[in-house]
Amino acid sequence: MSEIFIVAEIGCNHNGDYELARKMVLKAKECGVDGVKFQTFNAESLISRYAPKAPYQKITTGTNDSQLEMTKKLELKGDEYLKLKEYALSLGLVVFSTPFDLKSVDFLYQNGQSIWKIPSGEITNLPYLEKIGSLECKNKQIILSTGMANIEEIKTAVDILIKNGTKEDEITLLHCTTQYPAEDYEINLGAINDLKSNFPAFKIGFSDHSKGYIAAIGAAAIGVCMIEKHFTLDKNMQGPDHKASANPQELMLLCENVRRIEKMRGSGKKVVTSSEEKNKIAARKSIVAKCDIKKGEILTAENITVKRPGNGISPMNWYKILGKIAQRDFKEDELITMECF
Repeated sequence: MSEIFIVAEIGCNHNGDYELARKMVLKAKECGVDGVKFQTFNAESLISRYAPKAPYQKITTGTNDSQLEMTKKLELKGDEYLKLKEYALSLGLVVFSTPFDLKSVDFLYQNGQSIWKIPSGEITNLPYLEKIGSLECKNKQIILSTGMANIEEIKTAVDILIKNGTKEDEITLLHCTTQYPAEDYEINLGAINDLKSNFPAFKIGFSDHSKGYIAAIGAAAIGVCMIEKHFTLDKNMQGPDHKASANPQELMLLCENVRRIEKMRGSGKKVVTSSEEKNKIAARKSIVAKCDIKKGEILTAENITVKRPGNGISPMNWYKILGKIAQRDFKEDELITMECF
């Protein structure tokens, strides 16, 4: 089984601060992720001045400013992102950014991006989907987050991508609950299997907005190819997503335990392991003498029984042994063996 691709979603948790973003890239690497992801947007191209904040944004950032004003503070300049990209690549990380408007798509495309993350909020944005779907680039991959969407909406979005030139094997669907943080009862990890059933040709991953890191481990156990987790250096920082993000300790534990789960999942086939083979004799049972048995006696349920170890006649042959005549003496607990008949 191939490894699960773990992405630290730095997003806009850098709060528009390049130096903070750089520190986050390094810390994410130290935590064990495979890649880091940013968000590229122009706030005025993304948000109308009349757009309200989401309920969770009001809780985390207050109501004194608008969604547009809040988001302006989180912008990262284009040249700053490119420097961060170069830095992340120097650390051996995969790096990409989610574009939230068409100009941002153009910017990332012109700078060689090949992995395209479509956020949940854009799954019903026809012009955006057409543009992403039609991009021609080497090793193109599209990651479609499915928060707030039902199966029919996902199918429609996928059809648009394919109609515009994207291949099925270039698409990964992420199960996602768009709430920050999402409560345990809203995570619905079982929906991963629903996506697998409805989209058998596509890769399936998980975008984790839950508290902590347990949900990601559960998703790994079910079987996903990718896990994305929002990341922050400090949950108490100002900004809309910090509270719902993993801190460095949680991200490190996520990575460590997902890698353990990968090993635990194994081949998916029920086989006897090499270590189990060594334990068969000690753990299984054989047919033994229940008491002293004299030569010529008939073996019955009164004079034979089943006990460990398992290197004699298997109890599965119980009825074949009953009624046999002992050809020699047996002491209590001695293994009954076939050559004894």
